[in-house]
Amino acid sequence: MRLKLYRMRSLAVENGKTTCKDLKLEFEGKRAFVLWDSIAMGDFELKVRLELDPKQLERAGGSGWDYFYRGQLVLPRPEDN
Repeated sequence: MRLKLYRMRSLAVENGKTTCKDLKLEFEGKRAFVLWDSIAMGDFELKVRLELDPKQLERAGGSGWDYFYRGQLVLPRPEDN
């Protein structure tokens, strides 16, 4: 099953400073996921996805991204794993 990828922008806090993050976004039915990373392994693709609250997505257009996420975006940090 091939999912359509969209582009998403969100505000995120990094090192105490607010910054904009541009990420890939995909939908699975009514659920929304930000695509943090992916690795191709032959015919398969392993994805690291974080589920978002779809009610916090605002449709945008013409500015290089399809959606703006108004919710809190907490991205994983490798040093925390």
